[in-house]
Amino acid sequence: MKLAVTPFNVKSIVKLSEAGADVFIIGNEIYANRLVNSFSLVEITESNQIIKSLGKEIYINMNLVVHQSDIDTFTEFLSFVSELKVDGIIFGDLGTYMLARNLDIQSKLIYNPETLNTNYYDTIFWAKKGIKGLTISKEITLEVIKQIAENKHVEVSIVGHGHLNMFHSRRPLIENFFTYTKEEYDQYIGKRNLKIVEEIRDEAYPIFQDIHGTHIFREKAQESYKEITELSNYIDVFIIDAILKDEDYLLETVDNYRLILKKNNEKLAKKISISYESNHDSGFLFKKTQYDKF
Repeated sequence: MKLAVTPFNVKSIVKLSEAGADVFIIGNEIYANRLVNSFSLVEITESNQIIKSLGKEIYINMNLVVHQSDIDTFTEFLSFVSELKVDGIIFGDLGTYMLARNLDIQSKLIYNPETLNTNYYDTIFWAKKGIKGLTISKEITLEVIKQIAENKHVEVSIVGHGHLNMFHSRRPLIENFFTYTKEEYDQYIGKRNLKIVEEIRDEAYPIFQDIHGTHIFREKAQESYKEITELSNYIDVFIIDAILKDEDYLLETVDNYRLILKKNNEKLAKKISISYESNHDSGFLFKKTQYDKF
């Protein structure tokens, strides 16, 4: 099993590689949602060279919901990515598959619609389409993840650590709120330290608005320290998403998982998990979500 990370900048790549990262997921904010940081084309090119020199893999995140007006520029960026000969391209819009097929790079694609890959027939379908892999839905329990992985026909990955996005609207909801209250809002756009609290709940959900709309996350980040050894027998790529965190946090997290996998020590895994329990939980690994698709 490979550990995939979302680096904050080019300089952090070597350190993350030394900590144990195998795959690096980066992208540009014009063509992707919810990146930890937007890499320019120059930075993507430089990152690609460094990652390959380290013998590691690079995935480009292109999970934008592609609108008609986006197609030309999106295709240009996809062509740029194709020329870099990256190892994977993460997508969530079916139009991206068609554009990639036109460029004959569908074998690089990794399908991650976030909530739709919920059974192993999804892997059969996409295997017939010739893509590289898919990311299992973030609301799936550990037992179902194992069942899907046991019957997989393509590479399978999961977001096993990090804040899980639970709502995305194209609407500028933060801007709309302050417009309604007749307050200035410019200082809040793009800020990632904001939280929203419902009247009937105590949880404070992280929220931010960017060029693609408004994003709301679960209050606690997910961690899978006690489950990582078991998951390593089923999952091809374990993603550590550092969104809403920082570089030090990401380095520490990668080091923790690599240490647990190396030592295969349940007591160590439990100890590390306990140290994170104040602001982390196990996500949906042991909790069946009410948001099943029907």
